Amino acid sequence: MWRAVPMPPEGPFWLAWSVDPFTLFVLLGAASLYAAGLVRVRRAGGGYPRGAVAAWFGGVAVLALALASPVDIYADVSFTVHMAQHLLLTLVAPPLLALGAPVTLALRSLSPGRARRVSSALGSRPIAFLTRPIVAWALFAGVPWVVHFSPLFDLALRSDVWHAIEHALWVTTSLFLWWPVVGVDPSPHPWSYPARLLTLFLAMPAMSFLSLAIFVASRPLYPTYVAVAPPWGPEALEAQRDAAVLMWLTSAFLLVPAMLLVAASWKRHDDERQRRLEARFDEDAGLTPRV
Repeated sequence: MWRAVPMPPEGPFWLAWSVDPFTLFVLLGAASLYAAGLVRVRRAGGGYPRGAVAAWFGGVAVLALALASPVDIYADVSFTVHMAQHLLLTLVAPPLLALGAPVTLALRSLSPGRARRVSSALGSRPIAFLTRPIVAWALFAGVPWVVHFSPLFDLALRSDVWHAIEHALWVTTSLFLWWPVVGVDPSPHPWSYPARLLTLFLAMPAMSFLSLAIFVASRPLYPTYVAVAPPWGPEALEAQRDAAVLMWLTSAFLLVPAMLLVAASWKRHDDERQRRLEARFDEDAGLTPRV
């Protein structure tokens, strides 16, 4: 469905909620399927980490904030809000969803036959290709450049279909990077810790250069924002620069802690490996195991 120039919402910001049936179906489906998996695992006498459960539902909540709250409504008239929405869909929701370990939950809750089919699908050539470090980084870093400096961005402001495709593109390409970086679920090509750190490190300049390119533009990049009624349209260039600053600050604020968490996980992994090696050496040597 094609839309005319977006109109600024009337009334208070917090009352401008969007209830799109398709988005609601996806969000409720993601939450319900995960909850069903938890029920099946617990009925079988097992348990699931509370941190993973909290991360998954937190990720779904962030998706709802980005796609069904006033953020989605005001993203149509303000590039600054639109940038906040994109950052939620790329830097906040995907790592939370990955930390939820949905693949592990599916493998534990499904029947053996269905679990094998899930494993086979995840090990397919397309998934294996898309989750290679260089490919995942190229998608994460390249898609924003293509979207922001092509007619696709302005097209998404005028077309409901392209708007939904754009949102799906942000989340999907980001998941291909965060899934192996988090490293909780099995993946076709488990990344080494140096690869995870390097990928996150290289994501920072990619986003910084993009934010700089948007900031130094001498005119608004997207005609639809210029055509919005005052005060939004006349402030399109200022909002564009604010969006660039928001991208730069948010990416640094979120990626640096992510790198520190990966480094801490790397250290714990090496410490545990060293303890296992020492225990095996003591056992082979006939020594008393260390307490």
